[in-house]
Amino acid sequence: MAKRPPISFALKVLYGDTFTMAVGFYMLVPLLAYHFLQDLTLTIAVVAALTALRTAAQNGMMPIAGWVADRINFRRAILIGVLVRALGFAMLGTVESIPLLVVASIFTGLGGALFHPASYSAYAALTTGADRVRVYSTREVVSNVGFIVGPIIGGFLAGADFAFVSLSAAAMFVIAFIISAFGLPHPSDEERARTPPRLRVAFADAAFLRYCALVAGTAVLIAQFYLVIPFRAAEFTSGPSDLGFIYSGAAVVMVITMLPLTGAANRFLPDRITLAGATACLGVGVGLMGLSTNLVGMLVGVAVFIVGQMLVQPVLNATVSRFAPDGSVASYFGVQGLANAIGGAVGSGSAGVIYALADSGEPGAEWVWLTYPAWAILVAIMFVIFGPRQASGSADSKPSAPR
Repeated sequence: MAKRPPISFALKVLYGDTFTMAVGFYMLVPLLAYHFLQDLTLTIAVVAALTALRTAAQNGMMPIAGWVADRINFRRAILIGVLVRALGFAMLGTVESIPLLVVASIFTGLGGALFHPASYSAYAALTTGADRVRVYSTREVVSNVGFIVGPIIGGFLAGADFAFVSLSAAAMFVIAFIISAFGLPHPSDEERARTPPRLRVAFADAAFLRYCALVAGTAVLIAQFYLVIPFRAAEFTSGPSDLGFIYSGAAVVMVITMLPLTGAANRFLPDRITLAGATACLGVGVGLMGLSTNLVGMLVGVAVFIVGQMLVQPVLNATVSRFAPDGSVASYFGVQGLANAIGGAVGSGSAGVIYALADSGEPGAEWVWLTYPAWAILVAIMFVIFGPRQASGSADSKPSAPR
């Protein structure tokens, strides 16, 4: 077995960044709706509008933010992005007027738009193609550790004052700024002299856009994770604490099993087969959660979904990094972020209709849950036909155009 290269200091810094930002995010965001509704007595419509604004500011701006990151280099983009998000997070828990909450939501989203594609670009710049699936898998593991730790800290601080949650979450992004400022490499003279990136290259890349259409197809399914579990868990659990246990348990499973699972897939399966199988797991998992008649059945669905989620995300990210020409990696990740946003919006919007039909009480209404496995199988077939052709663990080469 070939010996793995040692992890560089800069890559360790990126992992530290990912963990710190994940802790900060999950300290605050899961508790925001409760704060808005209970502490500020905002209406559900206003809370939904603020959430949509934050999401639109982040996902809608990702292609432009990715292009900016390629222009100014990933280090500067990450530094600016984490400071902008720190400002937004600090405001979210310390201001009360709706206009200021709108400003805070925009800052929060724009910060994420700037550092998100830049961070993925940095991972690509600091690794080779054959190692990227493992590195992106490790990134997801580190992020999930933050998902476990963040809500625990946030819940503890919220018992005193929500402002402590907000300011502490902002402080985590200030820490990420300090880590990045001292630990991430400065651009080399060769990088400074390269041809400036052009965002239209990504939008003119037909093979990449077809790939992004498939990414959007998986995002329709991934969007169900934070919708179907609360919707169905209400029938089988006693309250929010049980729901939190399900999500935390899912994160723990991902932390323990993600690297072995993705490593095996990377060694033995072509990308398109891994992505097809993962997409099928996502859809079948949602279907099982929807059709289950008890908690055990629902947890089986969660487990199947988690397998799909563990497999799909690292391979998607590694594939994008191979599509992108030198100097435009963040731009390509920005376009992928837009595809995720479109798929997520379709998934969230259609869920309202499907869930309502399933809960209507009409005879046979529960079979509407099969919509998700059917969609997943369709997308999986498209991945087999049009997906990237080379294996994940192959040499660092660009994916061939779909045939």
